[in-house]
Amino acid sequence: MLDPAANEDVAYVRLLSGNGLDGDLCCTRCDRDGDPELAVVCEGCVALYDDGESGYFEGWRGEPGVSERPEPVDTTVTVTPLPGPVLDLAPLPSPHGEPSWLVLGEGGRWLLRFQAAGGAYRRVCRVRLPAEETTPRTRLRLHASPDGRFAAVVRDFGRFGRVYDLASGKATIEIDGGDYHCEQVPLSLVFFRYGGSTLVAHRTAWNRLDISDPATGRLLTARDEADGERRLAGLFRGELRVSPDGRWIADDSWAWAPAGIPYVWDLRRWAGAGVWESDDGPSRQRLCQRFYFWNEPMCWIGDSLLAVAGLGDDDEAMLPGVRIFDAASGVELHDFAGPGGALFSAGRRLYAAGADGLTIWDPFTGERTGSVPGFVPTHHHRDAGLLAAVRDGALLTWRH
Repeated sequence: MLDPAANEDVAYVRLLSGNGLDGDLCCTRCDRDGDPELAVVCEGCVALYDDGESGYFEGWRGEPGVSERPEPVDTTVTVTPLPGPVLDLAPLPSPHGEPSWLVLGEGGRWLLRFQAAGGAYRRVCRVRLPAEETTPRTRLRLHASPDGRFAAVVRDFGRFGRVYDLASGKATIEIDGGDYHCEQVPLSLVFFRYGGSTLVAHRTAWNRLDISDPATGRLLTARDEADGERRLAGLFRGELRVSPDGRWIADDSWAWAPAGIPYVWDLRRWAGAGVWESDDGPSRQRLCQRFYFWNEPMCWIGDSLLAVAGLGDDDEAMLPGVRIFDAASGVELHDFAGPGGALFSAGRRLYAAGADGLTIWDPFTGERTGSVPGFVPTHHHRDAGLLAAVRDGALLTWRH
């Protein structure tokens, strides 16, 4: 008889059967001995060990099964020469279908508007950031607002950045995310639309997010620091992602253990009257916890589902794949193995940029539907329906 009370902290692995994520549990001792003899037990007994309390999951053995449902894919990748070395780029509105990009070039000193169709470009804004100590991990990052009026250049895994009005070229907001372990996360920042205006959410301390008006620099989420215990003091704020309809925002944060703990909450409520919504608001949902595992890909599927990369609860016991969460409830709807690398989504498809190229998935069934070998995108231009990458002085794009 299985008795977890008499065998505390039983470490085990999962022996994958090759049928999706189906498999058996095996204690690590039997796994080391090889060719374990498996016993058939009821689901209740399995649950006693596989609950994160009595048992401790240490890894996967074997390969998961990946279902295939091939669909026709045009694998044509367009190559467009770029105006010199590019450090980063961001999509600009393309109302007539001709893709336009904002480019951080000339050693990070200038923002340029780049029209991919004709190759035309022009300088838009001079970039100057406050000096700070950097690490090998620190990198410049470019963000552009959905309406194309504002941009931000920040140092990911650093402290400082600036928001610019592209019409005037003037800096409107000085971004300071604080220096407490800022080397562990990208500098949290994202533009979004609310009530007909463009706003920007950004980190103002290691454990605090705020919303500002990029036109005036005015802080919109001021709150009484005397009530600071409401803030989640142990939570380091990370990468931010806004749903396509602007309703939800996701934060790839981490906390001491250390563990990655992604959250979602209602962005409209936060931008309205709920200045504490990002801290302890009623719409705030904790999705999962993974030890030593954050700064990992995530993307919105449609307007209300969030795909989070990685299957497992620990960085040493992680399998490539995604978990799909409902934003409103925080409930995990399902998961499936296979997708690896940066994640993008459009319509009813999920795109994963793995080391060998792009793979295409149906996120509702977990089936792989196609691939674009050798193409590893890093950016998504939603208006133009393009995934893009910079390689060897050129912009590579593929139309989804």
